[in-house]
Amino acid sequence: MELHAISTGQQSIYQFVKVASQIHPWTTAIHIREKKWSDSQIINAVQQLMHTGVPLSKIRINSRPQLAADLKIGGVHLSEHMSYVNADDPPSLWKVGRSVHSIEQALQAQSEGIDYLFYGHIYSTNSKPDLIPQGLDQLEKLCHAVSIPVIAIGGIQPSHCQDIHQAGARGVAVMSGVFEAEHPQHACQLYSQSMQYMTSTHLQSLGKK
Repeated sequence: MELHAISTGQQSIYQFVKVASQIHPWTTAIHIREKKWSDSQIINAVQQLMHTGVPLSKIRINSRPQLAADLKIGGVHLSEHMSYVNADDPPSLWKVGRSVHSIEQALQAQSEGIDYLFYGHIYSTNSKPDLIPQGLDQLEKLCHAVSIPVIAIGGIQPSHCQDIHQAGARGVAVMSGVFEAEHPQHACQLYSQSMQYMTSTHLQSLGKK
């Protein structure tokens, strides 16, 4: 299973880079989701991440595809209403993701060649207190409707990984659960350990068939 760690919009560049440099060994991707940062601030953050040892292939920028391509990082993540226009000279490990909130949006994204989806929120979360969670049943329906990877997001704790996996999702995305944790590295390790256990259990079950 994949683990995507997403910035919260509540931290300085220094704080974000400090946490990201600690957690990157246990993540699939680290997302810079900072709507208020200028392009120059994002460039600064990427440069600092690189200097602290975070692989460029793990870094994703939200909603700025050309900037992401120019920096030759791992990819871009789009909001639900953004169409993807091929950026110039994307890196070889380039991935394009999109957030979706319905099966219709998921099928549309798949038809456009999007590589993976974020779907949520699955559980109750403080960031969306007035919205009803999509829940595991809807997650399972959406996962079965598309052939591209689905990453579950929203209120996900390490203990949820088994249910998320059984619903068909390829991984989880976490914001405050990592970046605002008292001990981000430990929190990230708990998610990673839970997902590794699920992967190991799944492989063992396949071997018995």
